[in-house]
Amino acid sequence: MNVPVSRLWWGLTDPNALPQWLGTLTNGTFISGGEVTIRHAENYSCTSQILECEPEQLLSMTWKFPDEALSKLQIKLAQRDESASLLLIHDGLGKVATSYLPGWHTHLLYLEDLLLGHPRSMSEFWSTYEELREI
Repeated sequence: MNVPVSRLWWGLTDPNALPQWLGTLTNGTFISGGEVTIRHAENYSCTSQILECEPEQLLSMTWKFPDEALSKLQIKLAQRDESASLLLIHDGLGKVATSYLPGWHTHLLYLEDLLLGHPRSMSEFWSTYEELREI
């Protein structure tokens, strides 16, 4: 992605950026040992313990929705020349992994467009998800 890693980190952790690609931060901050709650829909939030937080390098956290088993999310960032790269690893999903693949793909499309200055409308999120799920 042709943005600096600092902008990518902003997109991943800033309370104003999160609702434009993932969900609304309703509690907490992204610091090692902290906890965050992100609302993805009305009455449906994910609570995460921040395991590691190295700004502009690494974000590792648990991932827990009320109706799912606890899993672990790790996001590694790197700067290569003028472009930032992101590696997302989501472990422990079990049977729900197949639904998470198009979900993360959709979220990351929204993140990319936000970082490039042309955010997508969240009202189109589920139709985009359905298109990717069919691929």
